[in-house]
Amino acid sequence: MHLREVDANLLVMLDALLVDASVTRAAERLGRSASAVSHGLAKLREIFADELFVRAGQRLVPTAKALELAPTVHVILAGMESLLRPSKPFDPSETSRDFAVTTSEAGEMMLVQPLRRRLQELAPSVRVGWMPFAQEDSIGALRNGRCHFVIDVEAATLEAPDIRILKLCDDTLAALVRPGHRLLRAKPQAAAFAASHHIAVHGLPTVAAIDRELASRGLAATVSAHVSSLMVGVLLALNGDGLLTVPASLAAILGKQFGLKRVRQPFRPIAFPVRLMWHSSYDRDECHAWVRAELVRLARAMNAAP
Repeated sequence: MHLREVDANLLVMLDALLVDASVTRAAERLGRSASAVSHGLAKLREIFADELFVRAGQRLVPTAKALELAPTVHVILAGMESLLRPSKPFDPSETSRDFAVTTSEAGEMMLVQPLRRRLQELAPSVRVGWMPFAQEDSIGALRNGRCHFVIDVEAATLEAPDIRILKLCDDTLAALVRPGHRLLRAKPQAAAFAASHHIAVHGLPTVAAIDRELASRGLAATVSAHVSSLMVGVLLALNGDGLLTVPASLAAILGKQFGLKRVRQPFRPIAFPVRLMWHSSYDRDECHAWVRAELVRLARAMNAAP
């Protein structure tokens, strides 16, 4: 089949199906009938000689071929939109867009919430939704448009040729305890710090980082609780003798909101990068680029705060 025989609207339908995983929702997104989208899917299957989507309950699950096509389809459509976009300068205050960000609870508190406040001020019709971070699914979510940004505060490994990675800033780890905790009286020795009751938060590998530091001294952190979420860890620290270790930027927020105090650690601060990731198909998307720039500004301001 030759290029001249392919209707560009079929690629638009394929992109919508990859995003929505539903003929009905894709039709609503495109302003077309469900039968028209079903007919388009049949034509796409003929063109690519592949099922492209198989049904799983109420959802359509993309085949390996569809996932392979997704990045190229995104790039083609982004290029077409750029080509057809009016020459009027981009104005965020007049733009209406919805973006999804995947990150941990820590990333949401550190950057997503400040971003929402910033957007409400500068671009009230640009909205940001949150998705829980799942490292094994992040590249796929970026490729098929289920999420538009990954904010990584966990040193995740997401390298892929079509994924852009930008270091927003460097942060360090800080240990928090309730007011009046015995470790606040003086800088603890490494053994006393290791033997204290550390709180391990699911998805936040901070205790593991401390363990690596203590291992060089022949010590290991004593973990008193494994908890499902950051807020459970905060409540345990407030109501007991546990140490909650989080990124220092987040520690500043938790200290202000809950009165938790920072413990002086018996080693140099453990540093790690805060990174932003997105799919290369959005490189020239003006609104996406503007949101990226706002995240950079927020991260640098956060990092510069005392």
